[in-house]
Amino acid sequence: MPVLKNLPSRLKGGRFSVDLETTRSEFILRKMSLNHNPFEEPGSDEDWPRSNGGSLLDGRVPRDRNPFEDEEDENEANEVRRGGSGKGSSIKGTLERMKGVSPLKTLGKLGKNLRLSARSKGRETPSPQGSIGSASPMQRKKKGRRSSEGSLLRMAGKCKDRKESLTNGDLCSEADSDSTSRRLSFLKMVGKGKMKRESMQDHSSQGPEEEPVEEVPEVKPREPLSVLEILQLVTKRDLFLADTHILELEQECREAESPTAGGNEDFTSPSSKDSSRRKAKDVELLYEALQKELWDVVRDSLRCPTAGPNLGLVVQVIQQEEQADLDWAQSEGAAPGGPRPREFKKRWREAVVELADANLPQHEEARAGELAAYLDKLRVRMVEDLGAARRNVVSVYPAEYDSFQVYTHSYHQAVTRRLQAITNGDLQISDIYSMLDWLYNIYNRDVLGTVTITTPINLSQLGPLLPTETVEKLELDCLNSVRGKVTNELSQVLEEEEKKWLDTLNIEEYQIPLARTVIQRLQEDLERSAAVNRHLGSRVAQCSLNGLADFLYSFQRKVEMFHEMLVSNFGENEDGYIAKTIALVNCCPSFRSFVERCSQCDPTTSEDSIRRANTSLDRIVNLSVRVLNDRLFEHIRPFFDKLIKRKWLSNTEPFEQIEALIKEHFKKFCRMDKPPYEVLVVEVHRRVMTEYVRAIMRGRIICTSLKMRKRMAGRLRDEGKHLKTLFKELESSASWLDSAIPHLSEIILLEDTPSIQMEVGVLVREFPDIRRKHVSAILNIRGMTRQTERQEILNIVKDIENSDSVMRVSRDRALFAEVPVTSEVHCLNVGLSRVALTASSLFSSMRFRRRRTPARENQDDML
Repeated sequence: MPVLKNLPSRLKGGRFSVDLETTRSEFILRKMSLNHNPFEEPGSDEDWPRSNGGSLLDGRVPRDRNPFEDEEDENEANEVRRGGSGKGSSIKGTLERMKGVSPLKTLGKLGKNLRLSARSKGRETPSPQGSIGSASPMQRKKKGRRSSEGSLLRMAGKCKDRKESLTNGDLCSEADSDSTSRRLSFLKMVGKGKMKRESMQDHSSQGPEEEPVEEVPEVKPREPLSVLEILQLVTKRDLFLADTHILELEQECREAESPTAGGNEDFTSPSSKDSSRRKAKDVELLYEALQKELWDVVRDSLRCPTAGPNLGLVVQVIQQEEQADLDWAQSEGAAPGGPRPREFKKRWREAVVELADANLPQHEEARAGELAAYLDKLRVRMVEDLGAARRNVVSVYPAEYDSFQVYTHSYHQAVTRRLQAITNGDLQISDIYSMLDWLYNIYNRDVLGTVTITTPINLSQLGPLLPTETVEKLELDCLNSVRGKVTNELSQVLEEEEKKWLDTLNIEEYQIPLARTVIQRLQEDLERSAAVNRHLGSRVAQCSLNGLADFLYSFQRKVEMFHEMLVSNFGENEDGYIAKTIALVNCCPSFRSFVERCSQCDPTTSEDSIRRANTSLDRIVNLSVRVLNDRLFEHIRPFFDKLIKRKWLSNTEPFEQIEALIKEHFKKFCRMDKPPYEVLVVEVHRRVMTEYVRAIMRGRIICTSLKMRKRMAGRLRDEGKHLKTLFKELESSASWLDSAIPHLSEIILLEDTPSIQMEVGVLVREFPDIRRKHVSAILNIRGMTRQTERQEILNIVKDIENSDSVMRVSRDRALFAEVPVTSEVHCLNVGLSRVALTASSLFSSMRFRRRRTPARENQDDML
């Protein structure tokens, strides 16, 4: 608190007067308490006169007023004594000017005088404003940056250091500057309060009112921070402020290293060099710490629900450093090889790359045979991280940073490095398919397609995940694996299955797992390759088809060897042999369907393989059908020899046995799968009809009367109906065979030649393979002896044979082609029968008409 002393004149009041000349250095302010505010009046203005006995001025100003007004008066009085201007020739004039004026206004005037006096003393001491700006090297050297050790001491016990310095009498420049700063701050605070109080005061005064003095804002000079304090800002993640101080420290280093900064002597001295090196090292260490915190913030931004304020500070630091690089590049003293340019934007991209590499699963986690699971982890993590980047990061970075493109490209490159490391080793076939499917489909569809739904990116900048050579190598490895599987694995499966055929001959099994095993192994390759892309699926299908054709040829040879070995040596295992034959045939439909499916991928390039595969399957089916057909006819052939004889007219047992044996065998044959079964039932149907027609064509019975022809025609029609019903139940598709026996029975039964000619014409058109000898044999059975009539009927067959309408008949539509021609013995018997019939007719015409005896009728019935 200032005191009032050495006033040059006398203060006069209402109740007392004091001679200031006689009381020099004796009159002081009354004692005040420590808690007393000089700007607050303890009592009312009315109580003051009574307690002090009067007023100094007419305006009843309290006695314990602002002491700075008295100090201003004292300064004016001193100036008068020194012979200054006549600003206050007498204390009376001064007090008259002070009467009614606010003490705060007077205090502002005092501050202005102090500033003017400070400027008049010289330019050695810089102003507070000047301390903020750029100082000269000598001034910076005089008041330098605190070291880290000094900062620690200052932080630990600043008051203790000050007491010790006062005790020793060392008043450092720092203490002076601190006191000066506090004084100026106090003046500034009072100046602000003054402007508020002036609005509440009465502006009327006895003298002329002074113009308000415009105050220049006083700014406290910012003291440079030590390295340790800057480091604390970094660790507290006050990143932008820390970077600002680091830039200032870096600027100091450059100025210290410059020869023009402090003279040649200081620059070349060892101490200056050591100090410069230490500062440069501190700058680099601070930048390392700053970058560590910056990139930690970048990493944390993907793991938090929101980006937070720190990411914005990162962007500000990057922009500030980029501007510093630009300023350095445009400066005259920029020399290459130094710390600049620091390229923080480039470092940021590198940090994002490291972030992506650290977040994604490492390639060592991929285990053999489980690559699909590892790739799925990659997919999930990449989608999650890029989604977080889109939510938290994109809005913080400026648009020119293209931040989402940078994040996506970084993750893309991280995935590329992992896939390249995986493909450098040997992969299993399942892992190859997983890799190719991920490259062609999953990555583009489920990763890039997902993350770019709301934020489009430039996909052309990403590039392929793997080089073209690597992808082609994977596809070639896939094809080689399929070839090896077909060649080695399937051959081994066939050999193991062949051993079981003989070992399980006593077991009636109608299905074997051969086809299912082979197709499952090839099906996996076909489906997975087709899922990758159409081109790879076509190549794998072609490779599978070629290998399958070779396998089916081997299978055909094994089946042929099996039947050659057991066709006549199966012993008591006939049922097991038939069952095994059916089981082998049942493999063919599955193989044929798989061949057709493989051929659909690229039919033009797989014609040869398709032909070879189908040929092998056809041979297996035909061989098995022939074996089963032969086994059936070995049982029913003896009964065909009993047909179309005299006893046959009155005995139906042979035909019934044939029908029963066919039904019994087809109880086993029906276990055959549909396509081969149809071939079997058609073949049995055709062969049964062929054997039946052959029995008719043998001519072992000749009808000598109309009644006998009717009986024979009736039996033929009945048995033909039974055969038709039987094979219809067996689901035979050769229904065209059923009309042969009814046509033959009609030729035997009809009387007039035109009707017989018409029936023969229908028979020839339905069965183009019939010949004149077959019709002649039917006429012989009918008992037709007139050569003229026979020739007319046979000419019908000749005319149809010579016409162009008759096409060459395939074996599938042939019936009479396999029926042999009637032997000469049979022809001789027919000739003798004709002579007997002629003689009998002549003898009958010469006899008188008489009633036939019952014995004769019985004889005719027997015939």
